Amino acid sequence: MLRLDLNLVFTIVNLLIWYVIIRKFLFKPINDIITKREDAIKARYAEAEQLKQEAQEEKTKSAQYQAQIESEKAKIMAAAQADARVEFDQIVADAHKKAGQIVESSKKEAALQKEKVMNKAEQEIRGLILEAAVKSMQSQNSDEALYDQFLTKAGETTHEES
Repeated sequence: MLRLDLNLVFTIVNLLIWYVIIRKFLFKPINDIITKREDAIKARYAEAEQLKQEAQEEKTKSAQYQAQIESEKAKIMAAAQADARVEFDQIVADAHKKAGQIVESSKKEAALQKEKVMNKAEQEIRGLILEAAVKSMQSQNSDEALYDQFLTKAGETTHEES
């Protein structure tokens, strides 16, 4: 059976003292260290969450900035394309104008060349007609001379045969 004696009381008091001593010198510092570490971990989590929020804000700003850059790029490209189209149309118009001038100049040159050729041909024809007229007049005189020569030669050949 259970006896209550002084040993049991000393043992219980001894245990209580050890419990208080262990609690004060061992558990309290360990609990303080655990609490400090938990606070440090919570602070790091809070800092990480803050950095995450800042990163998200920066990401949003970057996306807005990128969208702004893209819109400006689109505007600049549209303006450059419009300028290029205007310049292209101007170049094409100038080319058509120059081509028209070249064609007109070529037509005038061809007309002048045709007129020169016609004048030259006309002069040659006049010269040929004049030459033909001169020969025709000479041939009338020379026909008689040829006829006389023929008769003379014919007469000579007939005399030689007899």
